[in-house]
Amino acid sequence: MPIGYLDVPTGLDLDRKRTLVKAMYDAMHEAYPFPDDTRIFLREWPGENLSQNGELDPEPVRPVFTIHAPQGVNTDAKRTMMRKLNTAVEDAYGLPEFQAFILEHPLHLVANEGNVLADDPKRVEDQRQAYS
Repeated sequence: MPIGYLDVPTGLDLDRKRTLVKAMYDAMHEAYPFPDDTRIFLREWPGENLSQNGELDPEPVRPVFTIHAPQGVNTDAKRTMMRKLNTAVEDAYGLPEFQAFILEHPLHLVANEGNVLADDPKRVEDQRQAYS
């Protein structure tokens, strides 16, 4: 159930995007295998809409990845995922200083189709088993 947002500059061709999101999916799904509902949004920004340290249209751009995911995954799985994500972004864009942020959410703060996930005992148990 992880959802990721990759903020990057424009310009990557479609084939490289496919390779990138497949590698990112594999890394995220390995860490968060349950349920198989991994989403990745590529948010491309033209230079005139990017600022780093007060400079507009900076060179080189430093990509940022934010992932929203459920709590419960162990730290080693997160480390492995982050290394793989860094490699995927570096392979695709060749840009330095890739940063990533994991925002973890307890199931009582996540809803799917209007239903709070913590209210579903089977969902809670299935996740516990998948992440243990």
